[in-house]
Amino acid sequence: MNPLLAQFLAEANDLLAQVDEGLLQLERAPGDPDLVNEVFRAAHTFKGSSGLFDFPELTRLTHAAEDLLDAVRAGRVALDSGMTDDLLASFDLIRGWLAHVTLHERLPASAGNDAAGPITRLRAPLGGEPVAPTHAAAGPAPVIGPAPEWLAWFDAEWLTETATWLATTSSTLRFVRYVPDADCFFRAEDPLHLVRQVPALDRIGVVQPEAWPETDDYDEYVCLLSFVLATRAGAGELDYLFRYVPDQVQIVELDSDAITRHLSGEPPMRVEEAVTAVVTPVIDSGLDADARAVLHAAHRLLTMDGGTTEGTRLRSVVYAVGSAARALGVPVDPAAVGPAELIAEIDRLLAVAAPVMVETTSAAVPPPAPSVVPAETGGRADDPGGQVGTRILKVDQEKVDRLMELVGELNVAKNGLTFLADAAEEEFGSRVLSRRIKDQYAGMHRIAEELQAAVMDVRMLPLSVAFGRFPRLVRDLSRRLGKTIELVTEGEDTMADKDVIEALGDPLVHLVRNSLDHGIEPSGERIAAGKAAAARLTISAVADGDAVIVEVSDDGRGVDPDRVRRKAYEKGLISEEELESLSDSEAIDLLFRPGFSTADQVSDLSGRGVGMDAVRASVEKLGGAVTMRSEPGLGTSTRLRLPLSMAVTQVMVVSVAGQRFGIPVDMVVETVRVPAGEMSRVLHQEVVMMRGEVVPVIDLARALDLPWALGEDADRAILVVNANGQRIGLLVEQFHREVDVILKPMEGLLAYAAEFSGTALLGDGLVLLVLNMREVLGLAARVA
Repeated sequence: MNPLLAQFLAEANDLLAQVDEGLLQLERAPGDPDLVNEVFRAAHTFKGSSGLFDFPELTRLTHAAEDLLDAVRAGRVALDSGMTDDLLASFDLIRGWLAHVTLHERLPASAGNDAAGPITRLRAPLGGEPVAPTHAAAGPAPVIGPAPEWLAWFDAEWLTETATWLATTSSTLRFVRYVPDADCFFRAEDPLHLVRQVPALDRIGVVQPEAWPETDDYDEYVCLLSFVLATRAGAGELDYLFRYVPDQVQIVELDSDAITRHLSGEPPMRVEEAVTAVVTPVIDSGLDADARAVLHAAHRLLTMDGGTTEGTRLRSVVYAVGSAARALGVPVDPAAVGPAELIAEIDRLLAVAAPVMVETTSAAVPPPAPSVVPAETGGRADDPGGQVGTRILKVDQEKVDRLMELVGELNVAKNGLTFLADAAEEEFGSRVLSRRIKDQYAGMHRIAEELQAAVMDVRMLPLSVAFGRFPRLVRDLSRRLGKTIELVTEGEDTMADKDVIEALGDPLVHLVRNSLDHGIEPSGERIAAGKAAAARLTISAVADGDAVIVEVSDDGRGVDPDRVRRKAYEKGLISEEELESLSDSEAIDLLFRPGFSTADQVSDLSGRGVGMDAVRASVEKLGGAVTMRSEPGLGTSTRLRLPLSMAVTQVMVVSVAGQRFGIPVDMVVETVRVPAGEMSRVLHQEVVMMRGEVVPVIDLARALDLPWALGEDADRAILVVNANGQRIGLLVEQFHREVDVILKPMEGLLAYAAEFSGTALLGDGLVLLVLNMREVLGLAARVA
């Protein structure tokens, strides 16, 4: 893929996200000028970047959206929800196109037809499409400027050949003068590298200073050279390439006539001739040229003539002004006024176009005396010197993942030293060698931990990445359901591993959709209950040690425990005895049972009984937990507790029936050894009394169907874990150390063994099976 296209696609995602977020905020605060400017700038930047490529439909659609936003910014149009829907739908269509471009490097074949409807809707508030659809992609006619004096730096013979070629092909050529700041090297600018990147370069000249400094005064860190270029590159490409040094560059487009005038010594084209050059293609082809360029040139012509312009030139100017006014969405009839009144009308139109004059003037008629910062004056007036802000390096995600894998392999190699130390003492009887190996292990352990922490910092992302989709989701669904909902997000800056954030997306979507469909009442019902008509949905995040807590809460109708019990009983999920004995919190927990739903009707939003079960399954697969609290009439809150990282997992190694297994450390409460006489049995379940609490004990070997016989008088090694808020003891053979491992998913024949969450390689080369405690406890319950 073209590197420039790849960069555009990477930046486009951020720009489109800015547009979406800004439009949603504008809907809540339509009169905020800062928000309007922010959305307009993002859309304008996106349109400018898209102009570098042969995507005419994309440019047309973005241009229509930009014109509507420009009208909103100028106060000519008031943004309403219908316009917001059209803008959001247009940028959604653009997202789909860019996904196609990512795969095929071109727009879909249907792009032209797909864009027609959105463009018509976007143009409607402005009075319709100002450019005929058949000519829309042609763009404005090029504005031919007067030949600058620095054109003399090019060889006269080459200029003569170029003028002949331009006359034969009826084309133009762009000439560039680039005068770098004297202290450009101190801002990490490389003028020569920049010049070498100019595409379609026809000619280059290096301009030396009139006098070189004396040897004692010469400073090799001061740039004394400048450059003149001739290129066939488009204006958009040049603007993009020199976007960081625009005040050091002068760009002019010349045709054969302008170059011939320069070679013959004739004076440059006068302003009125420049206006005619702009207006003539308009009259000939019926296309609107750049509106602001036409207005600017026409104003200069009229004021230069003192308002006495007559004849054909006046008719051309009148036509051009009328065309420019239509392009700006402010139709006027300039033919109905005289030259003096026309100047006032142009001033009014220029005021409308003023906010973006700076961005378009460089492509229009050049100013009569372009200023270049002299080398001896230092940097730009607005540049205090030095680089402002932090340096950011964009790295492919796969490279970071690979680095994380190498950290995991380093951890495995490091852990092998402890086994080697034990072997040195037990097999060879050398305690000195064992101690040296352990000292070496301590040093490697410190380095590995610091390296792991550094790589983890690179992988950490703010939760705003996961929260970003919900303003749009809540807006669309609330309008669809006819409910008024205010979304509040808190703690977006909380950091978590990128894998956790990616996996968190689907559970959060389930929770938000359930709150909108089930939890939040319609406005009429809320008012009758004494609540505000607008409901409040809050998504918050907070760091808690080595975990992150994400909570989705609403102030809706809440969950009725009695109704949940009845529904569960009707569906056969609980017995009649449980119907009477379940507490309110246990009843609410039934919402996470597979196949359970309180919805009376199945819709495309909910009611199929897979949402909440999918939430718990997804979160527990990440090594997290889900809890729900609800009060009827007050609202519901669902809390997700997730590990900060999934890349490196800390596990407790235990032995059962001669085999080693891993259990995630974040589930482990404590390890105890209990004399056989202190074990008791309640019904069919072994239990042990610990600190006044009855803890059920599960034989892990029996749950895993492993042969193991424990002596009746032997002490019991019990690993106490916390599962869904309940303490449960696991009877094991032996405790081992805690280790950091890279967890690999189950593959091959064991891919469907749900009781294992993955495998890890230990330092002694053995493979460790890491248990999925939810499935293991379910197996134990079925065995019992």
